[in-house]
Amino acid sequence: MPKSTDYRTLIQKYSHLFREAPDLTLENMGEQTIVKITLYFKSCYYGETRLRVKEWFNSDDEKLQYRYSWEKNRTKPGHISAWENEFHEVPHHQFPDGMETDPHHHHHVPADRSQVQENYTIHDLDKALGIIKEFIENGKPYDGQKL
Repeated sequence: MPKSTDYRTLIQKYSHLFREAPDLTLENMGEQTIVKITLYFKSCYYGETRLRVKEWFNSDDEKLQYRYSWEKNRTKPGHISAWENEFHEVPHHQFPDGMETDPHHHHHVPADRSQVQENYTIHDLDKALGIIKEFIENGKPYDGQKL
């Protein structure tokens, strides 16, 4: 079962990006543990943003599902980007036919969460934070790049 201390090193690695302390909760749901983290950033381009993290683990500490959703705090639509392997009902999300990385996908168009593309590489929090770090440190808008 994951523990909050499992995330301490990773949070410390990116702490220079945070505008306030992260929120972290663990929910024990019998056979599963759900990790929820909200990380708060200040971006020159987007202003105040956050990364909402949700990871589901089974009793063997195997990650079953993940969602890393980067969004603007106080504007609608707030979506910037998201990497996940959660199931979505079609037609709300338009999955390309024969998407090679299914169920891993990337909501890559800022302000339009319905668009998805393949997600080959961003399957953990460290990689998601690495991408966000690049855009925050360089003051650039997110470009929806395929990773």
